[in-house]
Amino acid sequence: MMRKWDFTEKPTQDIISAYRKELKAGNYDDIKARYKDPATLYAFKVLNQDVLTSRTIKLDSFRHLQDLRRQREDPDFGYYYDLNYAQDILNFAFLCPEVETGVPQPLADWQMAILCKIVGWRTVGMPDIARFSDVIVSIARTNGKTYLSTILIAYYYIGLIGANERNADLTYIASTDKQTKKGWRYITSTFDVLRKHPAFKKIFKKRGIVNDKQKVADSHQNQLLALTEMSQVFNGFHFSLAIMDEAGSNEIPVHITSENKAAIISGFTQSHGQVVQISTAYPDPNSYLYSDEKAAIEAMEKDYDRRLDNQLCMVWQQDSLDEVNKPNTWIKSNPLFDLNDQKRREMTKTMIDQRDKAMVKGNLNEFENKNLNCWLQVKVDSYLSLKSIDNAVTKKPPIDIYGREVYIGLDISHASDDTAVAFVFPYLDDEGTTKFYVKQHSFIPLARSQMNLDIKSGKDGIDYAAAERLGYCDVMREGRGYISDTAVYDYIKNFVDKNDLQIKFVCYDPWDHSNMVRYIVEKSGWTMLEVRQQPSQLDAPTRFFREQMDEGNIKYDDDPILQWSAKNAILKVKSVGIKIDKDAATQKIDCMDAIIDAFFIAKGVSNDLKGDLKAPKDNPLAYMSTSEQNDYLSKLINMNS
Repeated sequence: MMRKWDFTEKPTQDIISAYRKELKAGNYDDIKARYKDPATLYAFKVLNQDVLTSRTIKLDSFRHLQDLRRQREDPDFGYYYDLNYAQDILNFAFLCPEVETGVPQPLADWQMAILCKIVGWRTVGMPDIARFSDVIVSIARTNGKTYLSTILIAYYYIGLIGANERNADLTYIASTDKQTKKGWRYITSTFDVLRKHPAFKKIFKKRGIVNDKQKVADSHQNQLLALTEMSQVFNGFHFSLAIMDEAGSNEIPVHITSENKAAIISGFTQSHGQVVQISTAYPDPNSYLYSDEKAAIEAMEKDYDRRLDNQLCMVWQQDSLDEVNKPNTWIKSNPLFDLNDQKRREMTKTMIDQRDKAMVKGNLNEFENKNLNCWLQVKVDSYLSLKSIDNAVTKKPPIDIYGREVYIGLDISHASDDTAVAFVFPYLDDEGTTKFYVKQHSFIPLARSQMNLDIKSGKDGIDYAAAERLGYCDVMREGRGYISDTAVYDYIKNFVDKNDLQIKFVCYDPWDHSNMVRYIVEKSGWTMLEVRQQPSQLDAPTRFFREQMDEGNIKYDDDPILQWSAKNAILKVKSVGIKIDKDAATQKIDCMDAIIDAFFIAKGVSNDLKGDLKAPKDNPLAYMSTSEQNDYLSKLINMNS
């Protein structure tokens, strides 16, 4: 039986340690003897640390070797690695010209590994069907992504489509028309060169292959199309291969990319095709590709769990932004360094010059993003860093919330906005440091979305159906789709009662709160506190929450709504203080507003304070919880009796 490996929230060295244990046990002896292909040799090279790579590539390499074992040790593993297919794509690649030189270029180990894995892994009992229907390849710019894309497209159209196959669809997709035209020129130029190549002349003539500005076609109605993301014309096709170039681009709204990919994959029921997303990291981590990468990496971390077995994810990136000052590590994101010593020297010198210029101009983040392939939040006014947002996610709650004190923040909806409730639980870690566990629950109106959850999800860029299944929101499907006071109150009341929580304060935005606050006050008796949405009042909790995030003192669940809200929050700076805001109405930050409201009070707990509040002289009970009010009044009665 294969050993269970779980690399969740563990350092890179654990992957190497796991590999060494498996190697020492002799579990890779047969693999080393049988498989001499570039993908397997590269996996050994990575895990033997003969080449410096990112953690993600180590995960992918370990998975490749483990899967080679599974194909002979696990009868339920439905895939196998076919050396003949792997060699076939390499034979084609060795003949495929690079457009600028007109001749084939030597491929590095990592490039051959990509091609071998995409093509070589097949489905048991159905050798014509590739294992990986969903592929992500991410590399820093100027590392030959376009050349690899062209090799794949040409191989599938010329090599895999047989002389008798008819009506096959393939596509090259870029974000915009301008980007598509640029990549398409490269592809059609390659076809023009191959047309004259002795190895392909007969194939072109026999199949009647022709190409123009929009497609490559043959006499059997097989076609390779140039399309754009914005066209959204993918529903009518059954693609054998779809290359999505620069798939991480932030020029396309997330919901459009999501819909496009879903339409492409739905066509695979007949074509059993593959979608290959090839890209560099982009500034906006709200990208659909970023969430895809994250899910694939999490699946690889749990080597024992066979989810996403049909997805291949190979990401060359820096493991830390600190490496911007360590050129000797840049091969992690720029694997082309490994082609030869001259290439390494040339690229290193060029990149150092680019980095230094970026530093002088104050836009180092652009270098980190494109040259080191790191996802960032590079907007000047971003409230939180992507690193802080990701690091705050916990797979397991850090505390048992039952019976604890809680600070509640409430952001009440206006029009199409969500209503969000935030629960902030202060606690001490083992070292006596005050930390905070944050949970949220949102209420999603359908009133302004034609009562259609897909429309609402598309506009907001959030998969509300998935979030609802995970328990992070309730969708308002009843009546006309508006959020009812009863629904919000009932959720809070049930959550509080179920967990026997001690409510300290319920903090809310008093602007246009209509009947909801009055309803909650009348029904609950909880201590309610107005937190006006002005920089003068929000400055302290906004700064405090960001500081705690940066210091790693905030933890929350793997909640897509909360993380999306955190990524969308930008900073508004006024003379009297700061507050968070959003760039557009569709960028939801409702739960972040609720969290900041709760921290208006919760921020003072580490010093046994109640924020910056001072009880007014005419109401000494203000800002006390119900139990504190009772204690105060009891003491007052005893003193006067």
